[in-house]
Amino acid sequence: MTNSAFGQGQSAQAVQEIQKPLFAITNAVAGGSGIIAYNADGNYLAVAGDKVIHIYERQPGGRLNVALARTLTGRPAQILGLAFHGTNTLVSVALDGSARIWDVDNGKLIHSVAMDFGKETRFAMAPGDSSLAADTFSGRVRLWNFRSGEILKTFEPGDSWASALAFTPDGKSLVIGTEKGVLRAMDVASRTVTRTIDLDSPIKSLAASAEHIGVGYSDGTIAILNFGDQPSVPEVKNQKGDINALAFSPNGEQFASASDDHSVTVWNFATLKPICSLEGHGAAVLAVAFSPDGKMIASMEANGVVNFWAAPGR
Repeated sequence: MTNSAFGQGQSAQAVQEIQKPLFAITNAVAGGSGIIAYNADGNYLAVAGDKVIHIYERQPGGRLNVALARTLTGRPAQILGLAFHGTNTLVSVALDGSARIWDVDNGKLIHSVAMDFGKETRFAMAPGDSSLAADTFSGRVRLWNFRSGEILKTFEPGDSWASALAFTPDGKSLVIGTEKGVLRAMDVASRTVTRTIDLDSPIKSLAASAEHIGVGYSDGTIAILNFGDQPSVPEVKNQKGDINALAFSPNGEQFASASDDHSVTVWNFATLKPICSLEGHGAAVLAVAFSPDGKMIASMEANGVVNFWAAPGR
């Protein structure tokens, strides 16, 4: 964690509310890869299994019902990452070195490009209309065009291997975390690093809102930063073990943290106090995501179960 110049972490007060899942997909995948993603309008949720991708579709009559719409299959290779581009285009990367573009409306493969990915690859895609993707490869960060496969920029952190990535919602900044705890913000247009801060502890997960960055550590602590100078870095803690994933709500007023302790905590960003604990998983929670309208939260555990929750106040 940060040293005294940046402030010390503090445990949160006891959570007042515990929520159980509204519903769950108990047989989503055979094993939990910890990779889920909503499309732009929230009608689809993509869930990565070991070697397939399941597309779940929201059913008529409300938000509390989803059904398996189709399964995307190809060469049997481990899925390393996926993200939606708009409402019906999904980009996935796999250990066989392929980056694939799918039409989720009909389940057809549109295009595939040959890349090279390692087993520990972290993948992110810039929101908006661009074709920009980012990944970690052999400790480096690559910016590339997911339609052509062209490598646009390779960045070597220098201090250690890159361990986490996150784009801001406008796609203009890419946040990079390393195993030694160095955080960097990169301006995407100029491909230059605009801020570097040594947080002194290995970075496990990242999330970015329009103005802030959430950093998850391996002891349950979360640090909150902004994109400018700040006299201290506040830290909060309400969970135990790895913070495997973080997600901001669309309006930035809440964020959620997924932990090895089988729970998800939803936080009030303004107060940095926990709003509620989402409990009901039977294994480490590897992924968490807010729906685009901010009304739902989906989370995935290591056993492949996906739970759905009502976002607090919605």
